[in-house]
Amino acid sequence: MVEMIPGRLYIGGRIRNFDCNFIYSHISAIINLQIQQDQPPFDFSHRIMIWAPLTLSSPPSVQWTIDMTKLINNLIDSGYSVLLHDTAGIQRLGFVITAFYMQRFSLGRDQALSVISQRKPDINPPENYMNSLAQ
Repeated sequence: MVEMIPGRLYIGGRIRNFDCNFIYSHISAIINLQIQQDQPPFDFSHRIMIWAPLTLSSPPSVQWTIDMTKLINNLIDSGYSVLLHDTAGIQRLGFVITAFYMQRFSLGRDQALSVISQRKPDINPPENYMNSLAQ
């Protein structure tokens, strides 16, 4: 997991057993972009779990992207500590975190991706997803 906003936003790939202690202690909301739902091996009641599956074959609509960035902002601004993840933490995650940075920090697409890549160098959103961010 990579900390993107100190104490508020973390990103990464599939949740592994060694991530569970950190998640249990520090995360109050999980947004899962994988095709499969999360099933944490601990009690996650009184926390938020959002499943928003994305496929690599076609990017989501502009409205979906706007709604997702608003959701992430609302959670962070409401005091939640958010984990945003997908399977590998590279492509779909790269798209969503780039869109979020564009919105939250008023950055252009390429500038947002550059800033994110400094913290997570393997971020690599698919070209068709990046084209939708140009909209």
